Amino acid sequence: MQHTGLRWDEIAEDAWRVCDPARPSSDAAAVVAYVERRRDGVYEVVWLCGTAGTETFVAIGEAAFAISERHAASRRTGSPLATKPIPIAHRPPLSTA
Repeated sequence: MQHTGLRWDEIAEDAWRVCDPARPSSDAAAVVAYVERRRDGVYEVVWLCGTAGTETFVAIGEAAFAISERHAASRRTGSPLATKPIPIAHRPPLSTA
């Protein structure tokens, strides 16, 4: 399944891995999300780009739109979704001597 420039690989019945075709398939960052249709008909998306987490959608079209929007946001320069957070520098513990 191809939608909005992303590649949807069917990995099981009612389950897909959504990938960025611009990245090599060996690159783990190529996987944008996993989508699964649950027994109740709701589509559950597990996010792998941007902030991790899950989200549910009533229709596959809604899920596809959200995935393409998040993927586009993660690619924008300066987007908080574009890079990993900057680590906070820590000071060593105070010496008791």
